[in-house]
Amino acid sequence: MKKTSLLLVLLFFIASMSQAQTLSERTDNKVIIGADMFTDFNTGAAYDNFDLRGINQGVSVYTMFNFKSEKSPVFASIGVGYTGHNFYLKDSYLRRPYYDVTEFVEVPHDHKISKINTNYIDIPIEVSFNIRNQFKISAGFKFGILTGGKSKFVGELYNDAKTYRLKANRINNLEKYVYSLTFRFAYRSVHFFAAYQFSDTFKNGFGPEIKPISIGIGVRPF
Repeated sequence: MKKTSLLLVLLFFIASMSQAQTLSERTDNKVIIGADMFTDFNTGAAYDNFDLRGINQGVSVYTMFNFKSEKSPVFASIGVGYTGHNFYLKDSYLRRPYYDVTEFVEVPHDHKISKINTNYIDIPIEVSFNIRNQFKISAGFKFGILTGGKSKFVGELYNDAKTYRLKANRINNLEKYVYSLTFRFAYRSVHFFAAYQFSDTFKNGFGPEIKPISIGIGVRPF
């Protein structure tokens, strides 16, 4: 299942790059489409029974409008996009997603998956600097609007050899807006991507302090 999911993501990236390059050529590189794959590392404070595994993969897609000048290597961009974060729990699960205070409970038994997922509509703003038409450095800001949160658990709960499947399509106490600083270093169409979300994912005092650093790779027309 993991190999199939990874293959689908890679195929999506290839297809996205092909379409993005076509759009970029038609609009003289003023309108572009990009995509990122990343993993999240939490920088927030400790919270009861909330401990993430090492890899927490996420994805983002976006379109940007570039304000370019032929005489300057520096230009600004603004756009709209989508970002999905997946936070995988090591030995616990979200038991009460609809309660006023978010509670995670320890699971001492084997489980296949335990995660929470958050999704945002993004408004990214960047300033970029081209170097010799091969390299590019970009720094910016991303404003995220929450569109939904989910939780999922598949595994054993009570040492009874039964597999339980728990899903929730809503999580209370998530902040409606999040804010991030972004950085990219690109060689042609491939770039290294990093973002730091300096606002909390959950409302202060009502859930874990999740302030992820996202690190990954992406593609966009140069």
